[in-house]
Amino acid sequence: MNGIDIAILVILCGFLLKGLLRGLLKEVCSLAGFFIGAFLAFRYHGPLAESLLNQVDLPAQIAVAITFTVLFLATMTFFLVLGFLLSRFVKLLFLGGFNRLIGGLFGLLQGILLLAVVVFALSLQPLPWGMDKMMKDAYLAPPFVDLGEAVLEGSQSVLK
Repeated sequence: MNGIDIAILVILCGFLLKGLLRGLLKEVCSLAGFFIGAFLAFRYHGPLAESLLNQVDLPAQIAVAITFTVLFLATMTFFLVLGFLLSRFVKLLFLGGFNRLIGGLFGLLQGILLLAVVVFALSLQPLPWGMDKMMKDAYLAPPFVDLGEAVLEGSQSVLK
C-alpha cells in the first residue's frame, strides 16, 4: 500500500462520512440542485440577461454573469431547502438513522465514481515526481482506472 492507496481511502472515507452526516435526502437534493441549477443557468441566462439589460444600464458581460449566478444559486438554494425539509420529515417518521445509513452508501458511491474519473484522467498523462511508478504500484488505482474508463464510455453512449 502506498501514498496513492492511502489518498484514495482517505477521500472515500470523507465521502462516506459526508453522506452519513447529511443523509440520503440532503445528498440527493444537493446533487440534483447542482445539475438542475447548472442546466437552468446555461439554458436561461441569455434571455434573462437581455431582460435585465432592458431594466438596468449594465455592461452585457456583467448582466450575463449576474443572471447565470442568480439562476444557479437560486436553484441550489431551493434544492438545499427541499433536502432539509425532507430530512426533517423523515426524522419525524423515525427513519433518520436509515436516511443517514443510505446517505453514507450514496456518499461512498459518489466518491467512488468521482475518484474513478479523476484517477483515469491522471493515468492518461505523465505524472510528476515519480508518481507514475506510485500509480502503477498502487493496489487501488488500477481498478479505479478501469472503472473511470467504463464510466466515461458509458456516459458518452448515454449522451449520444
